Amino acid sequence: MPPRLLIGLVLCMVISAAPCWGQQSGAPLDQREVLEQILTQTYYPSLVGKHAMGVGSATEVRRAGIVVVVQRRGLAASVDRLQLASTEIHGTESSLYRGHKDYDVPVGERFYVFSIWVGEETITFGMLTARGVGMGKSVNRLWSAVSFYFPKEIIANAEKDTVFQTIDAWFVPEGRSTRTLTTGTPSAPAPAPGYGPPMPAPAPAGPPANLTPGMTREQVVAAMGAPQREVSFQGKTLLTYPGMVVVIEGGKLNSIEQSREVSSNAQMVVRSDPAGADILMDGQMVGQTPSTFDVSPGDHQISVQLGGYQEWSRRVHVLATSSINLNAILAKK
Repeated sequence: MPPRLLIGLVLCMVISAAPCWGQQSGAPLDQREVLEQILTQTYYPSLVGKHAMGVGSATEVRRAGIVVVVQRRGLAASVDRLQLASTEIHGTESSLYRGHKDYDVPVGERFYVFSIWVGEETITFGMLTARGVGMGKSVNRLWSAVSFYFPKEIIANAEKDTVFQTIDAWFVPEGRSTRTLTTGTPSAPAPAPGYGPPMPAPAPAGPPANLTPGMTREQVVAAMGAPQREVSFQGKTLLTYPGMVVVIEGGKLNSIEQSREVSSNAQMVVRSDPAGADILMDGQMVGQTPSTFDVSPGDHQISVQLGGYQEWSRRVHVLATSSINLNAILAKK
């Protein structure tokens, strides 16, 4: 083939391919990772299962995260994690598509979220009941998986408002009636599950006078102290303080949003020797040792129970926003 003809052929191929390249470079990026990060920062999954070397139980909550409260009937749960009851959700309709159903989950049931996975058209939550459920002569904590189905473009574009609206119809973080600020950005929920309804607190009069637009994050922290919670995504950083959320965008203070709910709960840490014992608060199972969780102010009866050992029990007076550490030394029967 003559050299000029060969060069001309190559140029034609390059020119004809150029529109395709431009279309690829302009195609929207898949935002599934961003959406998964937002969901993880919102629900703070718990760490569930045995410790290293097999110590503990499969249902032990080693690090407590958010507890969600079921809002609608239609979810299923199972005793055996290997036959996990998996429910698929299409809008407001649900059906069991895998596993074995031992329990029809009622409205108000509380679950730890221990895993979140975002696929091309599904968002799946792995969950464990926050209490022991009576099943015949035994009491067990139950497993559940819930898969929400969305159009692929909703997930690919990380349309979080649509996603949260769908999820909220089925379960919401405990103590939270709303999740979004006026900007539509998900706010950071409480770091640990609560017990009982949140205690109301008066709304703040307004943002502190020592905060001004344009301040850097470091200047905000220097003026306000360390935040209760800090969440960053999509170029924004949310600093949560009592009664407000400071929004940092582009490295500068952009706005201050008033927080409607301020928790006055105390934090309680319960450990035992040996570990893996059930923790009961006012007669309700709330976890297994060691566990960290929120407790509403007031008087509470804390019991620690383990097969083959005598029950350990204490009456505790809880002050608002305090920290309580209990270490139960269990004696053999």
